[in-house]
Amino acid sequence: MRILGRCLIATTTLLLAATLAGCTPAPTSSPMPRAASPTATSTPTPSSTPVFASDEEALAAAVAIYRKYEAASDAVGRDGGAHPERVRPYVSDSGYEFELAQAETLRAEQSHGVGAAVLNNAVLKSRDEQGGVATVTMHVCEDISAVDRIDAQGRSLVESTRGDYLDYEVVLKGSVRDGLVIHSNREWTGGGICKF
Repeated sequence: MRILGRCLIATTTLLLAATLAGCTPAPTSSPMPRAASPTATSTPTPSSTPVFASDEEALAAAVAIYRKYEAASDAVGRDGGAHPERVRPYVSDSGYEFELAQAETLRAEQSHGVGAAVLNNAVLKSRDEQGGVATVTMHVCEDISAVDRIDAQGRSLVESTRGDYLDYEVVLKGSVRDGLVIHSNREWTGGGICKF
């Protein structure tokens, strides 16, 4: 659940932990590149029917899935981890396993979320299509200023040092038949995503 916070787990695992926990991401073998703002690139394969007609269409589809995921994840968090299957349509198999574990943590701690994250901005980083499968990578900025996590006694579990905005690099994959799902979601430190 995003309500537990977001910490870097792995690029193959849906990362959803540090929003509220104030965690620092685990070091990676290769640091994320820093840039003033991301530059979109697309490399459709000419021999296959494209999943998306344009970069704009790919970004719109990715944002739509991300917003649905955001709403489902926040709802599971507000419900104290109940019915985590609500996020299943929007995440990969490994992401869903992670979501199930986060929901169990909420239930075990008897904590729940309050509020909802708001997508502040999204920028296409890249679109790659091969063999009828699209990989869409976008950078997003989430406003988490209204999000809190409350324990059974009604006390906030959010660290006072947590900021109001978080940037992420989100990778979605899918086909025309199956649609896009989130494969990874990790902190983006390059900046240039949030609009103030």
